[in-house]
Amino acid sequence: MQNRISFSLAGHHLDVYGNMEPRLLHYGIPGFATFITAGSDKEWSVVFGSSIEKPAQWDVLYNFVFAENDIDSVFARSEGAYYFYMEPRDKSIAPLLMRYAGGDVVEATVGNDVTMLRFAMWMAVNMLAAKSKLTLIHSSVLVHENKAVLCLGESGTGKSTHTRLWMEHIPNTHRLNDDSPFLAVEDGKAYIYGSPWSGKSDYFIRERYPLAAVLRLSQAPSNKVRRLGVLEAFSALQPSCPPALAQDEAFQDLIVDMLSDVVSCTPVFHLACLPDAAAAWTSHDAIFGSCKH
Repeated sequence: MQNRISFSLAGHHLDVYGNMEPRLLHYGIPGFATFITAGSDKEWSVVFGSSIEKPAQWDVLYNFVFAENDIDSVFARSEGAYYFYMEPRDKSIAPLLMRYAGGDVVEATVGNDVTMLRFAMWMAVNMLAAKSKLTLIHSSVLVHENKAVLCLGESGTGKSTHTRLWMEHIPNTHRLNDDSPFLAVEDGKAYIYGSPWSGKSDYFIRERYPLAAVLRLSQAPSNKVRRLGVLEAFSALQPSCPPALAQDEAFQDLIVDMLSDVVSCTPVFHLACLPDAAAAWTSHDAIFGSCKH
């Protein structure tokens, strides 16, 4: 009998089953247990233990660089299918290979390593979700008065710091996710969902909120906020979407379509800021209106 676990991710149902240890997704990988749900009609599937092989030739679309792990990881395309491959450089464990040929199923070899399985699942969900106007986006998310604010920026810019400053100085604020929440478009409106991927933090929260605004952060000697026009807004969002998918025309078209909907219904700001309370209030006032503070 195959092992099977079901998850609810951003309003979609994912079945993970096959030749793997359930404890790895249930207990071994932080965050996944929160999203376990009762079995029902599946939308997406990831099948481990599939008899797939690495193609003799493929077109490499993206090479991932892991700062903390000696793992070679490649996203590639061959004969109408996409492949995601992970292999430790010291060959201490077997490589992990995924294959996606469209539709609602990702096939994978056996996945019993926590580090590799966690990232492979992130990649699988991104491929499955793209056609549903849904993506995981690199950001920190705060929730204020039941509305989400998406904080974007390059690594080290201060996304987590800015979210923390809101939590410390602005009442009725909490953090939803600190690395990779879901950005979704539903019935012409943008929403943010928590996810099992939240970097090194433990903000694995199964909640959904309407998106009030997007902040693109940069460090500066003073605090200044500016609302962006449509083209600038699109350019502010796009770099935080999965970089591997941006190298493929079909996936990129899906992401562009989704982001176009987001910027048409959501204000996007650039915040040049210091890491201080005044920066939090500057962005708060731009998004929610001025108040006494």
